[in-house]
Amino acid sequence: MALEHELKKIPYGIADFKNFSEDNLYYVDKTRFIRNIEEKGKFLFLIRPRRFGKSLFLSMMEYYYDIHQKDRFDSIFNGTDIHRDPTKEKNQYLVLPLNLSMVDPDLKRVEEAFLTRIKNASDFFILKYGKLLDIDTTEAKSELKSKKGAPEVLDTLLNLCWAKKQRLYVIIDEYDNFANTILSTSGEELFKKITHGEGFLRSFFNVIKAGATGSDTPIARLFMTGVSPITLDDVTSGFNISTNISLDPDIDQIMGFTPDEVETLIEYYRQTGKFRHSTPGLMDLMGHWYNHYRFSTHSTGEVFNTVHVLYFLREYMLNSRIPNELIDSNARIDYNKLRHLIVVDKKGQKEANGNFLKLRQIIETNGTQTYIKKSFPAESLMESDNFYSLLYYFGLLAINGTSPSGQALLTIPNEFVKRLFYDYIKETTKEAYSFHIDMGVFSNLFEEMAMYGKWQGIVGYIAGRMQASLSLRDLITGEKAHQVFWNVYLGLGQLYNVYSERELNQGFSDLVLEPLLVQHPAIRFSYLIEIKYISPTDYEKCEKEKKGCESIIKDLRQEAETQLNRYSRDEKFMKTIGTTTLKKLVLIFSGNRLVHHSEV
Repeated sequence: MALEHELKKIPYGIADFKNFSEDNLYYVDKTRFIRNIEEKGKFLFLIRPRRFGKSLFLSMMEYYYDIHQKDRFDSIFNGTDIHRDPTKEKNQYLVLPLNLSMVDPDLKRVEEAFLTRIKNASDFFILKYGKLLDIDTTEAKSELKSKKGAPEVLDTLLNLCWAKKQRLYVIIDEYDNFANTILSTSGEELFKKITHGEGFLRSFFNVIKAGATGSDTPIARLFMTGVSPITLDDVTSGFNISTNISLDPDIDQIMGFTPDEVETLIEYYRQTGKFRHSTPGLMDLMGHWYNHYRFSTHSTGEVFNTVHVLYFLREYMLNSRIPNELIDSNARIDYNKLRHLIVVDKKGQKEANGNFLKLRQIIETNGTQTYIKKSFPAESLMESDNFYSLLYYFGLLAINGTSPSGQALLTIPNEFVKRLFYDYIKETTKEAYSFHIDMGVFSNLFEEMAMYGKWQGIVGYIAGRMQASLSLRDLITGEKAHQVFWNVYLGLGQLYNVYSERELNQGFSDLVLEPLLVQHPAIRFSYLIEIKYISPTDYEKCEKEKKGCESIIKDLRQEAETQLNRYSRDEKFMKTIGTTTLKKLVLIFSGNRLVHHSEV
């Protein structure tokens, strides 16, 4: 067994590439993709979801191309693929890295914050390359300080490079971060003020374009990343020189970890003796929560979310057990920022717009199909193809094949994303329909359901809240709508994987609550739930009759019981629930009222 201090450390949260060699961190080698990038063109644009290692990859590129790091190449890149066979462009550029994720999106300060970020990056650039530019760094910094806008600062910097015939590589990380925040929190009109007309962001990209086009211009290469194509499309008349390589199949694994890379990670840290679960068992669990992303319709394999894998391994190493929380709280915060794009209208007011209904449909069917758009303006976000494309770019949907017509088949990739959808639906329902549940009460009742088989409490609580919310009447109509609703709210718990329309024994169960036994071995009960529906009109009619609705309810209950008994004979499912006791429930609704509940 290896001593821990001899092992490479888990690089959770590390985005500076030099730290990997200096601090003995484990590096999943992505340097081979440098060759692909060089072959694709001079000015490139790549979209990947949050938490996939974009910042680290750009840091790696910075050290590789920076002429200032020439003498450190061997120490920083030792052992990597690109170290064994570097390209001719290694350490050949002055590199200007611009990380725009830190720009304050507050509308009162955003332009000043953007200017400050560009000035700070320019000051550092001048200090680093002053000798190569043959300038007085004090005078140059003073000149930049006097500039009133970011476009003017960048233009001055480019002129310094042009005067000395220095070739510049511009690397922009999260170009769209603050602009998307403005779009999601303040609405389309204010977003347009910075991206259209004389907006400072459009003017800034105008300067980049001028510095990259024509003969003998200073910008020799540009590589830019973001999480969506919206902002780029809105500034496109000021910046239309880049090639969007986001869907190229030869770089579909440029970020994220392949299953082989994850398995190698697990086996490496198994040396500590802290892993109590088998590698296949951990791969199954992590795959269910973090895997199944494809970034091209021609992808030949899948990748895991980078940061989630590192989070899981770090937590496991600290406590020698599977983490209680399988979702990294930092990642949840990041993705919750994206939710506003679903519930904010053009003027920044919160409302359940048509995209909210599309989300419900995705949960109902576990996906959709569309032609993935490479770009679209913010004003067209409500169009189905654009919205589904945006969900794909955010990592909320993943490619799972193609239709005969060439459309991408998009599905919810994993349990992490499914839980995000549940959160989006819950919060939007709360904001737009005034439907609220107390998560403290919910958690206690959910635990009673899992540990003691007392399911009546949680069912009664949610059903009571449904009936009390008059605004839900128009939202929850029909069996499918109830199925989605209960899928979402039962999915808020942490003890089960909740499936809707899961195929069991030649049928499709409405709801399956499969216990997370690897994480919570004390769970004693599993559940199959069948939902039936009576229209309010039919229910009111039969209530007026002498026998009431007993006959209709009896027929629906018997139909549900027959289905549940068939599903419970599925051998594969029965193995997944282990020694837990299976309970089979029938829920019958009329409108938003629960009119019958029973156990088979």
